[in-house]
Amino acid sequence: MTRTDIEEAVTRLLTKNGSQGFTMDQVAAEAGVAKGTLYLHFKSKSELLESVKEASLAPLRDELETVLNADLAPQEKIEQLVARQLRYFDERRDLFRFLLEERQLAQLRRTRQQDSGYKRMLQRIKKVVEDGMRVGVFRKLDAVKVAAMLFEASIAVIGQRLWSESPGPWEEDARILVEVFVRGIAAETPQHERNR
Repeated sequence: MTRTDIEEAVTRLLTKNGSQGFTMDQVAAEAGVAKGTLYLHFKSKSELLESVKEASLAPLRDELETVLNADLAPQEKIEQLVARQLRYFDERRDLFRFLLEERQLAQLRRTRQQDSGYKRMLQRIKKVVEDGMRVGVFRKLDAVKVAAMLFEASIAVIGQRLWSESPGPWEEDARILVEVFVRGIAAETPQHERNR
């Protein structure tokens, strides 16, 4: 039994049952191990949940890195970043609803802005914004603040969708977010259109 096997058991359990009575006993039963075995790998329930969260977010981070490294125009990168985040969380609603609830309870330990993954992603989005400014499709603004606003707006929409019983299609929220955000920072007449 590895840490990964236990994390997968937690994910199955949370996907099936949500937060209904989530306990280490239930995790042990789902994983098919003794409760003591869990504690060989994880010191506490909170450590286990943090590990599950990190493992659950790793594929999304990989997707976002792929977009950030792609040969796309800045506006297309923003559109892809927003779409992929909303789709990813929509497909895993039950798991992330529970993790969001747990995260809010544990928020006293640290803020999102202190997280190294958050900081790294913010720097990557900042570069996309700067690229857009450099080629004239985005207005000259403080790229750090613009990146933070986009990332936080995406997180806010994801949170709203996770708590909503009928959030509607993720594509619609992605379109609205991109439209409001990109049109808000778009140059009045994009450089590439002025050069025609």
